[in-house]
Amino acid sequence: MNQVAVVFGLIITTIVGIGAYTALAPLVTQSENRNMEAELVNVINAAAEFRWVNRNDNVALGGATFQILVDRGYIDTDLYEDGVEESVIGTTITVPGLAGANPIVTYDAGDPESCNWLQDRAEQNVWANVDLNPAPACDANGVLTVTVE
Repeated sequence: MNQVAVVFGLIITTIVGIGAYTALAPLVTQSENRNMEAELVNVINAAAEFRWVNRNDNVALGGATFQILVDRGYIDTDLYEDGVEESVIGTTITVPGLAGANPIVTYDAGDPESCNWLQDRAEQNVWANVDLNPAPACDANGVLTVTVE
């Protein structure tokens, strides 16, 4: 009799667990996407501010990297060093130079679905300092490329 109760209890626990996961999984994804969005907006704004402050210094702009933004205080030094595996989901953020007409920030969103969500947010013009020409784009691996104004 005791074994039947244990097996029945395990079955009920499994059913409840699957139901809870099914109900809560979208909330986790939405929260993760919002955290990525906030982080990406901060990086874009930091890159835009660095570009504006150094607008007459092509050497500084050409050598700009995520690490330079951190080292010079544009991005929180308690959270980041060089952007490698430092995003809120443990992926990489890059700033490969801010000189030229189309300086970019790349953000590894982890998967194509999250990248597409971030791309839609950027294209709806809800973020400041994003140049929509060329439009933000995701690659097949879920890496978003955003042009900084």
